[in-house]
Amino acid sequence: MDVQTIRCEGCGERTPSHDIITYGSMDRGHRQLCSRCFNAEVARLNGLEGFEDFRFEPIGLVDCAGETHQFHFRTRLLGNIVALDAFELRDGHPSGYQCELVGDREDDLLGLLGRLVEKLRRMLSVKHLTGEGPEFEIAAQTVLARISHSRPIGFGSRAFSCRRDRSELEVTATMSRAAELMPYFPG
Repeated sequence: MDVQTIRCEGCGERTPSHDIITYGSMDRGHRQLCSRCFNAEVARLNGLEGFEDFRFEPIGLVDCAGETHQFHFRTRLLGNIVALDAFELRDGHPSGYQCELVGDREDDLLGLLGRLVEKLRRMLSVKHLTGEGPEFEIAAQTVLARISHSRPIGFGSRAFSCRRDRSELEVTATMSRAAELMPYFPG
């Protein structure tokens, strides 16, 4: 898999596109910054000279079916809060399981990482989809997820329909792979 890279306009390093943030305003224009340069800029603007940014190495975690999922991490300083994202990559873009933990800007990032990994383990311990072949169903009655897809709705063999009936949300999908429908659990 070839990961697309973009040159960061802050440090000049070639950076995977999933770690680039478009930053700026309509008045001053926009720059493409790697997460490290973005965090340094936000820290500078907020007088947070002591903010320490870490680059976490990807880790592999095993789900309830015995499949290993490789998670990558990204830290974003957003004023008074810090967001730590975990995501799988498919074709060089975040996809599959994705999870985020938000903390205070003064929180220990290693502590946040530990909490995020525990959250990922809990998420992977449950089978979210059931079914065989191209037909899949949501396994449990409670859905706490956002199901997204990077291709247009109705593209090829992928078709989505969603509707809300009373208090239940029905999601029907025809997919060639269940992994493309893995849920994202916020907070």
